[in-house]
Amino acid sequence: MGEEVEPVGLMTGTGIVGVKVPQFSFSRLAGADVVLGVEMTSTGEVACFGENRYEAYLKAMLSTGFKIPKKNILLSIGSYKNKSELLSTVQSLEQLGYSLYASLGTADFYTEHGIKIKAVEWPFEDCDNGCPLKEKHRSIVNYLEENHFDLVINLSMRNSGGRRLSSFVTKGYRTRRLAIDCSVPLITDIKCTKLFVEALRLVGTNPPVKTHVDSMTSHKLIRLPGLIDVHVHLREPGGTHKEDFDSGTSAALAGGITMVCAMPNTNPPVVDLNSFALVQKLATAGARCDFALYLGASHDNADVLPLISNSAAGLKMYLNDTYSTLKMDNVSLWMEHFEKWPKHLPIVVHAERQTVAAILMVAQLYQRPVHICHVARKEEIQIIRAAKQKGLQVTCEVAPHHLFLSEEDLEIIGHAKGQVRPMLGTKEDVKALWDNMDVIDCFATDHAPHSVEEKNSEMPPPGYPGLETMLPLLLTAVSEGRLSVDDLVKRLYENPRKIFSLPIQENTYVEVDLEQEWIIPSYMQFTKSKWTPFEGRKVKGKVRRVVLRGEVAYIDGQVLVPPGYGQDVRAWPLVGVSLPIPPPLTAVKTPEHSKHSIQTETIRTRPASPRRMASGPAVDARFHLPPRIHRSSDPGLLNAEGEYKDKTVKKFIEQDPMSQDGYVYPPPVSRLLSPQNLAAQAAPHPYSPLLHYFVGQHVLSVRQFSKDQLSHLFNVAHNLRLTVQKDRSLDILKGKVMASMFYEVSTRTSSSFAAAMQRLGGSVIYFSEATSSVQKGESLLDTVQTMCCYVDVVVLRHPEPGAVELAAKNCRKPIINAGDGVGEHPTQALLDIFTIREELGTVNGMTITMVGDLKHGRTVHSLAYLLTLYRVNLRYVTPRNLRMPQNIIHFLESRGIKQEEFDSLEEALPDTDVLYMTRIQKERFDSEEEYEACFGQFILTPHIMTRGKKKMVVMHPLPRVNEVSVEVDSDPRAAYFRQAENGMYIRMALLATVLGKF
Repeated sequence: MGEEVEPVGLMTGTGIVGVKVPQFSFSRLAGADVVLGVEMTSTGEVACFGENRYEAYLKAMLSTGFKIPKKNILLSIGSYKNKSELLSTVQSLEQLGYSLYASLGTADFYTEHGIKIKAVEWPFEDCDNGCPLKEKHRSIVNYLEENHFDLVINLSMRNSGGRRLSSFVTKGYRTRRLAIDCSVPLITDIKCTKLFVEALRLVGTNPPVKTHVDSMTSHKLIRLPGLIDVHVHLREPGGTHKEDFDSGTSAALAGGITMVCAMPNTNPPVVDLNSFALVQKLATAGARCDFALYLGASHDNADVLPLISNSAAGLKMYLNDTYSTLKMDNVSLWMEHFEKWPKHLPIVVHAERQTVAAILMVAQLYQRPVHICHVARKEEIQIIRAAKQKGLQVTCEVAPHHLFLSEEDLEIIGHAKGQVRPMLGTKEDVKALWDNMDVIDCFATDHAPHSVEEKNSEMPPPGYPGLETMLPLLLTAVSEGRLSVDDLVKRLYENPRKIFSLPIQENTYVEVDLEQEWIIPSYMQFTKSKWTPFEGRKVKGKVRRVVLRGEVAYIDGQVLVPPGYGQDVRAWPLVGVSLPIPPPLTAVKTPEHSKHSIQTETIRTRPASPRRMASGPAVDARFHLPPRIHRSSDPGLLNAEGEYKDKTVKKFIEQDPMSQDGYVYPPPVSRLLSPQNLAAQAAPHPYSPLLHYFVGQHVLSVRQFSKDQLSHLFNVAHNLRLTVQKDRSLDILKGKVMASMFYEVSTRTSSSFAAAMQRLGGSVIYFSEATSSVQKGESLLDTVQTMCCYVDVVVLRHPEPGAVELAAKNCRKPIINAGDGVGEHPTQALLDIFTIREELGTVNGMTITMVGDLKHGRTVHSLAYLLTLYRVNLRYVTPRNLRMPQNIIHFLESRGIKQEEFDSLEEALPDTDVLYMTRIQKERFDSEEEYEACFGQFILTPHIMTRGKKKMVVMHPLPRVNEVSVEVDSDPRAAYFRQAENGMYIRMALLATVLGKF
């Protein structure tokens, strides 16, 4: 036709692989042999897509109705050639934890090669000889009829023997036929066997449904755990015109709340067995989400309440004026309740201003924890901070209206409607709450609904509705950078669970759209209180779907579960679970940073449900799934015995992600990630439940990491180091490309990232500011967006603090922060902790002295943040004008880290375990004179080293100028070049994790 056509390389692909698998209804053809291979002789095919053939194949197999094996696999492999070819495949099955069974010949072969496998006899030969079947042991037939096997792999002796008439009298035929008749999944082709096992190893039992592969969406959806509101007033009995369990829990679901703790100031109040039984009955009949009920303290029930305490969420004490008849003014009454209420159950108090100090004194007298409700004033949060620093066992919550409203808003809300207890604070109070966010343990709505008529009356009752507006307000703060998603999970799920010993709600989660913007209307949909103090406020973030115990409870404005679906979590069966019960503290303690030992406390967990268990186990990692990726199963599923199938998952769920001494270490990775195995495998074990959170995610700050995640990352790095040192090759990132974008000069960080990528089999694109379009005025955001079109991961360094985070907001590929000015350098902090662990064996209990420019040193900033996960003492030796920034000092104080300042190296050195030297950063000074005034004040020499411990470690992020004498290099305590080498191993582990290979 004369038209020019641009040639297209059809085989190059677009990064998406499609695999089609055959499907045949053998169960409908009695007696037919079961032979189905790769040649598509079938009644139908199913095709699915993935980022690689393993992912696509596993999805396609699942789509045909194929069930992934859970435990037991039977192998029957005919020829010696096939046995040999499948050796590595069978080894993989053993490493994945499957129990292997085999026919006698197959079992003998693999036992000789060191594989643990149980031999099972054939019964068929005895029958063929016309002899009565005499079974001394259970045979293959017995196992198949009892559905003992989850999968049968049967490869016949002859390639096409399945189609010959003679094949219908063989043992293999009878085994295949019996597997089909007993509905046991069956694989009969060697290629399919190898592909299936490799897919299990690389992808896992639950292949991800990725919207950029399987579907497309314009929304940015994330999945949160079922959120918990520990402070709601549902008004039933006695005030059902304001709210009841039906309407209030509907509002909770619409707000992403799957469990509420209901307050006792009802009419009648919940103060004894009869009133508690009445409220239990009403809640059981009307609640749509799960619940727990408080008991109210009064002047005459201290002896009665302990008898029913185990059925309650906790004890609520009203110490100031509010909407209640339960106010107690007498301190002696407070003391009586503190003395008699069971110590393992929480005491929750309404206390304002000076009363906060008074109740903390009582709590200290009785050496027991106390939870302060709705903190609203600067003086209150400062008292609580001071109490935590002194070791008092105190936790607290803040309501959204005290975070987002001040007394100046009363002009808009109206002074009558604006009545609330505690009253709205000043702007200074609001600022104090935000400034002390690290002290706040929980967010709670204090949902206190009243009718519009009551709020507009001459004597308006105090309280605001808030169940449907709390999460959108907090998500808006996330979009503004004031909070992180991790902050929400800690304060609305992790901390409430630990403080109140609340159980796990299996198969429960909330999906929210982070990008949807909307304006809060004059009243919300489900609460009976037809007004809201946040009317007209623009918010960003909306609840799209809530799944509660396996049922879709809410979706896009509709509550789908009926009244009565909610359950009393205190009535669930008791299971012994390790949870931290705060003992006397010696420093600031919040639930996510408790340093005390773990005590065993009996809590409740939801019993297993066969219908819900069908989805299989899943990793309850950090809940925040990567954008555009949703797992095909949900957190916290149990097996038929009511236990987590993956013991790693079980321990991870039961342990505090930020716990210290109570940390449960991941299972040994030596078998999974040994140099031998890594060398033989194209990729390591499927995603760790501890590191899955980082797959496809940006790494911008050390505060993204919990201690257990660090430990697992370090284990991976350690094994990668062994692999490299043994000259083993690694190709786990083959085909992946990394962009190295450094707007500041770098030697170690840029080189170690490049070496890490290349040692993992990937490739690197280097970006140079001097030769790029930056010289033409191109912005950082445009440059990063462009580079993302060519690569799978971006490593970015920039001189401006916050620039990397800004670039990450609009980047669809993972960005790793390689340093942002004087801000953070997270990967340096990771390699520093890794080096301390490798050199000294542990980080806990160490005294770490930081020397040099602590004001501008992003390495020490990130390291200081990360050290709050450990029990350490910090010492600072620095020029007065280069001291550690106050915000970091305050943060460390809030985490209970002891900090000291010294004027000389000689004074600080004798008790130092880790000496962390840094250079005076000339490029950060405004003038040469300022730099010269600080330069050369602290220089480490061999003479000074004589004052240090024999096992002290000297570290330096490098480059050095003159702060460490070259004569120190020969001292075995000088670890800074080993530290630089460790950077490559840590960055190898991090790249592999972010790109989904660990």
